[in-house]
Amino acid sequence: MISMIRYLLLCMIVTMSCSEKSSIKNIKEGTLSINGSEVYYRTIGKGNPIIIIHGGPVMDHSYLLPQMDQLSSDYQLIYYDQRACGKSSIDVDTSKMTLQAFADDVKLLSDSLKLEKPIVFGHSWGGLIAMKYATTYPDHVGKLILSNSIPANHEEWQEEQSYMEEQITADQNEKRSNILSSGELQSDPASAVKKLMLLSFENQFFDTTKMEKLQLNMPSDYMARSGKFQALAPDLVSFDLYSPMTYLEVPTLIIYGDNEPATAISAPHLMSHLADGKMEIIKRCGHFPFIEQPEVYFSIIRGFL
Repeated sequence: MISMIRYLLLCMIVTMSCSEKSSIKNIKEGTLSINGSEVYYRTIGKGNPIIIIHGGPVMDHSYLLPQMDQLSSDYQLIYYDQRACGKSSIDVDTSKMTLQAFADDVKLLSDSLKLEKPIVFGHSWGGLIAMKYATTYPDHVGKLILSNSIPANHEEWQEEQSYMEEQITADQNEKRSNILSSGELQSDPASAVKKLMLLSFENQFFDTTKMEKLQLNMPSDYMARSGKFQALAPDLVSFDLYSPMTYLEVPTLIIYGDNEPATAISAPHLMSHLADGKMEIIKRCGHFPFIEQPEVYFSIIRGFL
């Protein structure tokens, strides 16, 4: 694997599409050829670099905006859309749709942008990729932030998923059935998937009135992109990172909202496996603390950094 990574690094091509968007905010965006796929990235700000790994799978980085950009006043933020997501190419080799390959993408992105020991931030599904990256390349991480991360193993992930399913109300079930039977999934899949996703997120907010601040951009070819992620299935029914996390000496911050099942199921377990870990539980908050409790959330992150 290491020799293949070195080979891919030699073959990596930075496209000429990288362009300066604002001299004030230092925004740049472009695409990189990584692991045989064109990956979109966006950078903003100056300072110590933070690689931001978005949630999903199949979502893109845009739902983290504009809230996360406030860190750009002191740090260089590097967002990217994971392979087959958002503005990244849908043309991917499905043999590289593995958890390890997603972690390798972060390393190749970091190397191509000449980042030395960046801070690595992962939200939700992105937290799993961040853990995989940190345990695979521990010497290439300055600090690690796991924000509302899915658990470090499959069993606890399923336990949390089961808990969330139990919270679904009869009204929500009816709305879901209406969307599925309306034909919209065939005529306008992007719109239907967005409605289904927002419906599923209702129970992941403490205050649902703040959901309007959650921006979800669904590409028109969402279903085709989603199909690419079927190749991840073998990894998602067997992953367990607790053992390698035990050997990780990178300073790590864990953040959850008190309305999340992880606070009781997986967060304490993860903390017990960290040599240098700190956990913060934000009150009156769910899975998206940067929307529900931004002042507290960013104060915690800045304090850790």
